[in-house]
Amino acid sequence: AGGPAVERALGQGSMTVVIDQPPPGLFVEQNRSIAQGATVAVDELNGEGGFARHVHIKLVSQSLDGLSAAAVKSKLRSEAAAVLILPCDTDSQLSLAADASQFGMLMLAPCNPDGTAGGRYATYWPVGVAANEEALGLTSYMSTVGKLSVYVVSATGSRYIELVTSDFRNAAQTRGIKLVGNASIALTTHDFSGLARAIQAVQPTPGAIFTALPAPLANRMGAGLVAQGVRVPLIGSTAMDTPLTLSSGDRAVENATFASYGFPRVSAPASRFAAGYRARFRHEPVGSLPGLGLETIRVLEAAVHKAGSAEPSAIQQALTGGVSLEGV
Repeated sequence: AGGPAVERALGQGSMTVVIDQPPPGLFVEQNRSIAQGATVAVDELNGEGGFARHVHIKLVSQSLDGLSAAAVKSKLRSEAAAVLILPCDTDSQLSLAADASQFGMLMLAPCNPDGTAGGRYATYWPVGVAANEEALGLTSYMSTVGKLSVYVVSATGSRYIELVTSDFRNAAQTRGIKLVGNASIALTTHDFSGLARAIQAVQPTPGAIFTALPAPLANRMGAGLVAQGVRVPLIGSTAMDTPLTLSSGDRAVENATFASYGFPRVSAPASRFAAGYRARFRHEPVGSLPGLGLETIRVLEAAVHKAGSAEPSAIQQALTGGVSLEGV
């Protein structure tokens, strides 16, 4: 997709990977954590000599949101970008994927809220587990611990929340979990008294409240409900897997459960990643999103190794045949 500029850069031992960082919004903390994990992966890979020990990665943050397809193409080509890492914000992610796929841009998507996107865009490759699989995992847990009824809280104005909520509803029905009520709130809501009354009106009391709201909105809602006397535990998506979930105090999320992209392995690569992250950012990698950023670069590395080439077309072909690696 990058044309001669990418070929020249690769010939000179450099590959530019653009990582989209949308302006402040719903997923700012989640996208930042992924970018930090990707940075550590690039530092580690370049420190070992780069791809095939001669092609170093140049990781470039860009804000591509709101640009036309032509402007996205122009900006990526001006960077000689070989790969684009998409954001977790679904509205941004799918819009960028549609634009970039028009000129064959190789794309990696750390978050995977729409499991059908890979079928629509030939050069779009998700890294994390799909939202429908995430929902099946959450509902399997609910069945195991006896939370067999759930009140669903969605929100207007976010495609991510719509997609993940729909997948959760389908999974709950598959597992025999009863949907006892639902509500849709505005993303700007600060008064949760009406929602609290609606939940309290459900008898018997629901076993859980599901929401795909990202932190800190999910925990803000939790705090608002607790203040109104609603103490039903929250069930949340991977968008809660961030320190922001604790920003409303521990009572807001007491006994909450949310999905995760994984837990740290006890392995030398995992220890090396944690040490590299601490050295770079002066704090621990909390939650699974930093590791997801690392794995996004490692998927790229595995595809380059399999292809025996850092050319985007060769990487695309390698990904089409599948790659296998053990995460940290």
